[in-house]
Amino acid sequence: MNNQYIRKCVVFIFLSIGISMVAANVFAYSADNPTSCSIFTVSIGDIVFFGSNEDYSLTGTYMWTVPPQELDTPSGTIDIHGVVAFGYKYNDDQADGYAQGGMNDPGLCADGNALPLLNLNPHPERESTFTYPLDQILMECSNVDEVIEWFQSHNLGTQWSNQLHFADASGDAVVVSVGEDGEFVFTRKGSLRYIISTNFNLANTNVGQYPCQRYDTATSMLEAITSEQDLTVEAVRGILDAIHEEGEYGTKYSNIFDSVNKEIYVYQNHHFDRTVKLNLETVLNSVIQGAEGVIEENGLLYKETRIADLFTTTQPEEPNTQTSLISTEVAIVTAIALVCVIGIAAYWALQKQR
Repeated sequence: MNNQYIRKCVVFIFLSIGISMVAANVFAYSADNPTSCSIFTVSIGDIVFFGSNEDYSLTGTYMWTVPPQELDTPSGTIDIHGVVAFGYKYNDDQADGYAQGGMNDPGLCADGNALPLLNLNPHPERESTFTYPLDQILMECSNVDEVIEWFQSHNLGTQWSNQLHFADASGDAVVVSVGEDGEFVFTRKGSLRYIISTNFNLANTNVGQYPCQRYDTATSMLEAITSEQDLTVEAVRGILDAIHEEGEYGTKYSNIFDSVNKEIYVYQNHHFDRTVKLNLETVLNSVIQGAEGVIEENGLLYKETRIADLFTTTQPEEPNTQTSLISTEVAIVTAIALVCVIGIAAYWALQKQR
């Protein structure tokens, strides 16, 4: 072999290694920039389901049961609805202790999608909130109309980093997000069978992750549900399974809320073959002052339960597949690059012999 042949081989080897490194960085970037949370409302006739996947990196997941009661607020004493809510706690994270989603005793359901931070027009002339908006809305509101009125009558600061999805027992639903003008926009389900929200702003698709494969998959599957016979818990569970996330930012828990019958279906770590079914009224009535797990804090009586403890047997731990996913992809790219190098070298060797 002459020096020119050797130089060509060296150049192609380094080029292939470079391609592999770039591809590895692309896969790593994708894994470090996860999506989070998928929500949909679907209704036909008298059947209303609200489905959600909670996708995040935190592992301490909890259910909070708040019975109907009087609550002292800065604006005076109010009667609040009974609420069953789900979220994170004891993770040393700013998301700890706040409801990510839930359902109250009138059947109002709620959950939220993460979005990039947007500026929000302040309204100091409006009423102030006394807690996190989603928690307060579930305590105070009964239906979608009241939710919209609540947003239009409260001052919610100068920035907003999510969109909130609500549905009620009538089948009405709304997604609340920030518009280009800095005011809230209310995207309503109306007469449609369903409405979906993921991680792009329904009022402005330039904000967030658009297009979204989870949104498209859910749309396709919901389109196939055209009758009350089709609209079952199993069908809703199948959609949540199809759009769940894995890895570090995988689906930590999922909920199906039956807004009409006030029933809750809980799944953990995208294991959709294992279900805990809860009756809202029964769960609310189980909160008795002084009982185990019941807490009274800032005048609010509630019960705190680990989601894992809802299951009668030990739930398998969710492995962190992020590293293995990246390693697998890098290995594939590297193998392809090496095959290319060997093939090119063999071709040149044959040409040289000729």
